[in-house]
Amino acid sequence: MTATQPDPLPMDDTRLEPLDELSTDPLVEDEVAADELWPTPRGPHLPDALGVLPGAAWAFGLLAVVRLAWSVHEANFGPAPELATVAGFVFGAIPSVVAFLLPAALLARHRDATSAARTLLLGTILLAVVEGLRVLSVPLQAVFERLTPGSVETPFLVPSALIYDAATGLLDAFAIANIGLGLAEARRYEDRARAWPVVVAVVLLVILIAVARLVSVSQLPFDQIPMTATVIAYLATTVILGVLSVGVFGYLTATATGGARSAEEPAAGWIVGAFGGWLVMAALGLFAALSLQRPTPESQPLFTNLALLAEAIFAAGYLGLFGGLALGLPSLDPVQDEDEDEDHTFDGEDAQEKEPGDVHAAEAELAIDFEPEAATFEASGR
Repeated sequence: MTATQPDPLPMDDTRLEPLDELSTDPLVEDEVAADELWPTPRGPHLPDALGVLPGAAWAFGLLAVVRLAWSVHEANFGPAPELATVAGFVFGAIPSVVAFLLPAALLARHRDATSAARTLLLGTILLAVVEGLRVLSVPLQAVFERLTPGSVETPFLVPSALIYDAATGLLDAFAIANIGLGLAEARRYEDRARAWPVVVAVVLLVILIAVARLVSVSQLPFDQIPMTATVIAYLATTVILGVLSVGVFGYLTATATGGARSAEEPAAGWIVGAFGGWLVMAALGLFAALSLQRPTPESQPLFTNLALLAEAIFAAGYLGLFGGLALGLPSLDPVQDEDEDEDHTFDGEDAQEKEPGDVHAAEAELAIDFEPEAATFEASGR
């Protein structure tokens, strides 16, 4: 007795669908070709370049231009300016302009900086606010003199102006500290090398600069200066704010250096930013060293050139910080877990074993997966 062959299982025709459904209508093909050759013109619109950057970045860029124009307006070169005078103006204007370009660069490279890098963005914005307060201090000087005029012994020290300058200095230190803290929060890797050499170098440099500032104040001719409460407050705030400024810049430099040594992304941005921080520290150290000297008429030209060199290094350091942010510092992309990478790797290897477009292999695999289910169904039916 011959057994009858069971009926084949019905195949579902909807399992395999074509990847692309191309229309065979010649009229539709002609319309698509016409759209590709002659695209529909857009209505009146701004240039596309203006829509690439966010509005806040353009606003800070405009403020940088205004700051530069104000610096040129306030400069007094004279009829025949010397090269050193022009160079001093340029080196002094660069940090003021860069203060407004830092938030512009951060917002231009990271549109999500308002949520993903709040601390860093806050620091750059506060640094721009500090520069704005320094610009306003010049026209507000007359108001301060009317509010709290200086004493007869020291008419040049106006109490309200000193308070204004001290508040501006504190805000400046707070802004730099937030930039360093924002970079530290954005780091994604631990230090791959020992961090203590960098920390020790920064701490020693900060201590040396602080001591130099204290020594320079102690060299003042106190026998010729009336030691009023205003003078004492001025000297104290000058030393404290100077040391605080060096300390927060040292923290920023150490953070950027740690990111560069740990191969944080983007590598170029961390390296340029760290290099800019070290340049600023070197400039502050040179300023502190020059404050210890009392130039003579013979050494005055050398002293002037060294001061100009310190201003140039300081300006280059600010350009380094701007260059780091312009290069994408820091990376705000989420870190992908290694387990996910391994899963994707395995999936890719499995995909490579199968030839793409092999419909017969796909049908065979589906049939193999379906057979146990069919056998179970028949057994339960019997």
